[in-house]
Amino acid sequence: MTFDPLRSFPGYALRRASNAAMSGLTHKLSGFGLRVTEATILIAILKNPRITQSEIGRMLGIASANVAPLIGRLDNRDLIERIPVDGRSHGLTLTPAGQELSDDVFNVIKSHEDTLMKHIPTELQDDFINILNNLWESESD
Repeated sequence: MTFDPLRSFPGYALRRASNAAMSGLTHKLSGFGLRVTEATILIAILKNPRITQSEIGRMLGIASANVAPLIGRLDNRDLIERIPVDGRSHGLTLTPAGQELSDDVFNVIKSHEDTLMKHIPTELQDDFINILNNLWESESD
């Protein structure tokens, strides 16, 4: 077996683990005609009705220039609708088709995540998630 000199580096290990995890999820979501980011946006709207595009961008770490085309693709599929929030902003909600698809997608993502967590001992799962969130939050400092 070839020695991987970067295996003990946390960033490298996280990237490799993320690539492995996302590959499986990408395959599962392709059956819905969705990319991972589009599915994530649908879930954000599902759990936060009337959320604005700018709020989605901040929550998911997506540049505002990239949010608009993603929202546009979901809108073209009649999965979302815009509702005026104030004079300038529109909140996003799901259409009935969007609600049904989002429920299905959420269940697929939840099942996928549950399968991933089976690789982490039960007594370490909360700490594992907290550590990942701390790493993620430290990058925004």
